[in-house]
Amino acid sequence: MTSGGVLRQTVLACVAISVAIAAVASASGHAAIGLGVAVGLILGSANGYLIQGLLNRGAPFMAASLLRILFFSSLVLIAALTMRGSAWTVALGIGLAQLVMVVAGVRSGLRR
Repeated sequence: MTSGGVLRQTVLACVAISVAIAAVASASGHAAIGLGVAVGLILGSANGYLIQGLLNRGAPFMAASLLRILFFSSLVLIAALTMRGSAWTVALGIGLAQLVMVVAGVRSGLRR
């Protein structure tokens, strides 16, 4: 499987998980928390495509990493301004998306 397959699996898994989290959180009366985690999962799943795009354009790895950190930090700051008390959920969702990407990569590696 190529990195594109891992990235596709990551996005699909993050979408499925975000729908499940949003549904469970809404049913339990915590819709804002569920929405924040779901948004973070969706945004975080784009991380692999972002790094792949930057590296394909010849950006040095360090610069690409700094740009991604800046990008995702900006997203969390925007969430903090708009969501106030539930902003931490977006950062949590972004982190969960990275775990999903690791699991997809490990699964891909174990299949070979």
